[in-house]
Amino acid sequence: MKTDKQFIDEIYKKYDEYQKEEKIKRQKVMKRIINIAAVFVVALSSVVVFSQKKTPKVLQEMKKEEVAKIDLETVGNFENFYNIIKSKNSTNGETKYSFNLQESITDVAKSDMLETRSNTNIQVENVDEGDIVKTDDKYIYYLSKQRLIIINAENAEASEKISEINFKEENFYPMEIYVQNNKLALIGNVAYNETVKMSTEMQDISEAPKSKTGIIIYDITDRSNPKEIRNVMLEGTYITSMSRMIDENIYFAVSKNIYGYDISCKSIEELNENDYMPKYTDTAISNEEKCISYDKIYNLDETEDANYLILVGININGDNEADIQTFLGAGTYLYSSEKNMYIATNEVEYDENYKVINTKTKLMKFELNNGKIIYKAKGKVEGSVNNQFSMDENGDNFRIATTIGEIWSNQNTSNNLYVLNDKLEEIGKIEGLAEGEKIYSVRYMGSKAYVVTFKQTDPFWVIDLSDVTNPQILGEVKLPGYSVYLHPYDETHIIGFGYDTKENGTRVTNNGLKLVMFDVSDFTNPQVVFQIAVGDSKYTYSELLYNHKSAIFSKEKGIMAFPINSSSGLKTNSRAVIYKIDLENGFSLQGEIGTISNNYEEEVRRIVFVNGNYYTLSYSQVRVADMDSLNVFKIIDI
Repeated sequence: MKTDKQFIDEIYKKYDEYQKEEKIKRQKVMKRIINIAAVFVVALSSVVVFSQKKTPKVLQEMKKEEVAKIDLETVGNFENFYNIIKSKNSTNGETKYSFNLQESITDVAKSDMLETRSNTNIQVENVDEGDIVKTDDKYIYYLSKQRLIIINAENAEASEKISEINFKEENFYPMEIYVQNNKLALIGNVAYNETVKMSTEMQDISEAPKSKTGIIIYDITDRSNPKEIRNVMLEGTYITSMSRMIDENIYFAVSKNIYGYDISCKSIEELNENDYMPKYTDTAISNEEKCISYDKIYNLDETEDANYLILVGININGDNEADIQTFLGAGTYLYSSEKNMYIATNEVEYDENYKVINTKTKLMKFELNNGKIIYKAKGKVEGSVNNQFSMDENGDNFRIATTIGEIWSNQNTSNNLYVLNDKLEEIGKIEGLAEGEKIYSVRYMGSKAYVVTFKQTDPFWVIDLSDVTNPQILGEVKLPGYSVYLHPYDETHIIGFGYDTKENGTRVTNNGLKLVMFDVSDFTNPQVVFQIAVGDSKYTYSELLYNHKSAIFSKEKGIMAFPINSSSGLKTNSRAVIYKIDLENGFSLQGEIGTISNNYEEEVRRIVFVNGNYYTLSYSQVRVADMDSLNVFKIIDI
């Protein structure tokens, strides 16, 4: 069987031959080549995308070295699939697990608020991230308890809930929102049970929990009456925070368990091949459920995961069929630039005594092109990635920071930072950073990387990446505690949010939350210039500890705000805290908006602002407060 590359090379060979022929013969050969290319497109739609309107001139203009990157084989047929999955479920005394660890100013999102409203706190400029709340100049769009709620915020005094869509009957759990002009998209999961026969010898049946991932698109020209215009539904579970929107195109990832145990215990004759093909519907095309056939499923031969990783690209304003690419593999974290998307999977290998033998992060790179997802390369680095902020694209290079060893116990740990080229091949690295510690946060700004590691104190490292083949540690500063999130303030100052800590002999305990300002104007000698405790006790908690989208920041307005909770007896003090920030005074608490209650439905989940007013959002109500005085003048029950 010919490889994809061989097939492509044959097309080029034939195309070169026809150019040497006489002009009268050229038309005949061109027609033949168009037919060959059309067949090739149908067989390998997720590898090379040709427009139906394009001519063979496109083939001539493509670079052969770019084509050579497309080196994945399809599964091909059910027999091959059966053998692959059976092989992946054979451990040979060792056990490998893929797992989730959670969850320059030119490269970093400019998350400053617009003049009239706040935006989602994102990682990369022009690459939007889904969240439970979105705003525009007039409305707030909010997900609460399986509902989409739209609030009119044009006039704060008259603000009210103007529409609601309830998904309880459909058992749909919306998780993230995207809004663009008069279109709104929801991504979420549908939970259901499937009756499964345990074996051919046994009559026992079991209810197996399953899920589907759906994206539902609405026309919201009339905000009081959203109209569903399209939905795409796929078998599998949506991987939280693994979606992005670039221009008008949404990209997201779905994971589908193959239940390889079933295959390991049965012969191929006992199985129905249709049961193992992922299924989907796209109402832009039809309401009929379609199968993704084995000849369109690509095998990541290095992964140990008996899962499907399904990537979807869809235009929020279009009606073309969604681009769906399917791989045997897994994904845990997603990083995306405007041009490329990277999927990272942590893999830990244990011996028979469950001692860590090895940790690796496996990577896949995809080009994003107007809703199309094109596989480009795969790679691997030592160690486990912490979250999406551990990864960054700069020019043609990719930077990634990892921790190796027993990350749960900080035993035999150390940290690495790798620079990879456009083919995900290593070209530079730092290894062995901060032995006995692990990475808690990373931020890349241009040619610099800022890394926080921790065991007893918080070393804040400055790493120079200007020479990609030879990264260098420029400086560090130590302080109690550690930052789990780093946010650029300007080119020379970085805000850190995380835990304060206290040492009791050899033991280190958390001592509440804190904000820190790092001055990196001298890269060789970074300084802590300001820090402030957050909340009123060591039991204070914030979603910002694991979700950057829970914070809003504006350098222009000099504010940073986010929700926190602290407990006192049976009641929870839930509120949004608003801090003023500048380089003269550091952090100062402007005030709080919230409530003390034993009702979780009143706990503050998000804070946004529209037209000079803050809105705090809980499950059951929205509080409206003046941005200057922070006085709450309206409560909207939802």
